[in-house]
Amino acid sequence: MNSEIRNCQNCRRDFAIEAEDFNFYEKIKVPPPTFCPGCRLQRRLASYNIRTLYKRNCDKCGDSMISIYAPESKCIVYCTKCYFNDDWDPMSYGRDVDFLKPFLQQFHELRMDIPQMHIRHSNNNGPSCEYANSTSHSSHAYLSYNVVKSDYIYYSYLVNKENKMCADSFNIKKNELGYELVNSNFNYKSIFLTDSEQCADSSFLFNCSNCLNCFMCTNLRNKNYCFRNEQLPREEYLKKFLELEMGNVDNFENLKKEYEEICARSIHCYANIIKSEDCTGNSIENSKNVKESFNVWGCENLKFCAFLMNIHSDAYDITVAGRGERSYELVTSGGNGGNFDSKFSHRLRGGHNNEYCDTCKITDDLFGCVGLSSKNYCILNKQYSKEDFFILKEKIIEHMNTMPYVDKVGRVYKYGEYFPIEISQVAYNETLAIEQFPLTKEEALREGYEWRDIENKEYKNTITTSDLPKNIKNVSNDILSETILCRHEAKCSHQCTKSYRIIEEELNFYRQMNLPLPRECPNCRYYKRLERTNPWKLWDRRCMCIDKSHEHTSRCENNFKTNYSPDRQEIVYCKKCYQKDIY
Repeated sequence: MNSEIRNCQNCRRDFAIEAEDFNFYEKIKVPPPTFCPGCRLQRRLASYNIRTLYKRNCDKCGDSMISIYAPESKCIVYCTKCYFNDDWDPMSYGRDVDFLKPFLQQFHELRMDIPQMHIRHSNNNGPSCEYANSTSHSSHAYLSYNVVKSDYIYYSYLVNKENKMCADSFNIKKNELGYELVNSNFNYKSIFLTDSEQCADSSFLFNCSNCLNCFMCTNLRNKNYCFRNEQLPREEYLKKFLELEMGNVDNFENLKKEYEEICARSIHCYANIIKSEDCTGNSIENSKNVKESFNVWGCENLKFCAFLMNIHSDAYDITVAGRGERSYELVTSGGNGGNFDSKFSHRLRGGHNNEYCDTCKITDDLFGCVGLSSKNYCILNKQYSKEDFFILKEKIIEHMNTMPYVDKVGRVYKYGEYFPIEISQVAYNETLAIEQFPLTKEEALREGYEWRDIENKEYKNTITTSDLPKNIKNVSNDILSETILCRHEAKCSHQCTKSYRIIEEELNFYRQMNLPLPRECPNCRYYKRLERTNPWKLWDRRCMCIDKSHEHTSRCENNFKTNYSPDRQEIVYCKKCYQKDIY
């Protein structure tokens, strides 16, 4: 089938469906989408609350707990103890299909009736993970999210495997003693690294690899004792480094500003694609035929995906997942052997042929089910024989096409579309969608999305940031009893919590790393960290290199797809010019 231009029913912009896309949709037996790739991503992310936490009570035992569901949410929410207790059964909520109502409306009603786990975790963590969400095989994770097989992690997000003692970091793997690491792996005792790997005892590096004792440098490879990109003798480097006195907050703030400036004027490669073939997007490693995707490791034949790893193949529109094949429109899925031939679902944990499901584990052949484990041939949590299941499933698909769900503003959801944003269990501004697709409250409500105003918590602040000791050496344990007023005072657009505390483990970490106390709350620090990342979107651009020694007599003519937008100030090179300049 040839490529076609379609009009997105959400944003009303034209988008292309390529011949390869039609082949994929035919292979997995779904109709082509009516939403463009960006609107499909927004729709998935709007069901994914990863960082917004509340204190509320369990609806079963009444105990206080931390939850991704606000106290005023209409969801029924259980604590971990009650959720994993055998005295209730999701199958008891099973119901017949009503062919007088849209199927997605019936699914939504089922999901709102079934108890939800207060946070997302696999019940296999060690101690001190009560204030973390989406954790697995980890311990001592505090206000951290998507943490896998890591320990002593604070205020961090996307922490994947074998990290230890890291704080305020984003998208990291196998680091120890790290602070403000972004898209950085295999580092030791380092602070403020971006797109860097295998570095140790280093600070304020951008796109550096295999560096030891380097400071405020960009685009270095296999270097020791470099200071602001200048090679120094060991003794001189150590002398200059000690003179920085980074434990002093004034010095540290000046260094952060300098770091922003050197990163902005540094040469950037159009994409970070390593040991991969025929790929477009960014942060792709050991992969093949991955298109318009971001943060992908060890995968092949993907398109429109983000944060996939561990042998995922033949898939479109997957966001945050592990192993799987022949999957489409999944969010935060993986584990327990992977997901295969599954579609339009949230939080699947292993199985085959599951569609329109939420929070199901090790299941096969489910349609429109919630909270089931080790089940098969169920529809709306009701058990059927294998033969009756497939007959009824085909009848439901036909019903979804003849009586589709229509949302408040007229978007039509036939079979083949992910869940409408308006039936998400969480508000738009509680989800990852607000970061990639920011909307004001008025815009969100106009689109029919739920919005939850930030709770006005009137903490009694006991100290302001101007009163904090300037040097970490002068901070006593008394700080642990203080409530600090964030210097933004909730006047920013960062979902500022206004007040924050310092915990004991955090204080010990700052002392060990010689870092001053932070002056912003964790949310404000997180949004500042996001500025060091690029959106999950691509633009067509031309290489900016004008160096005539790079085998071109004028500006390089190479074109590429990059997630550096044309209005940004960075100098962006094609891979060939970048390698000639750096190496």
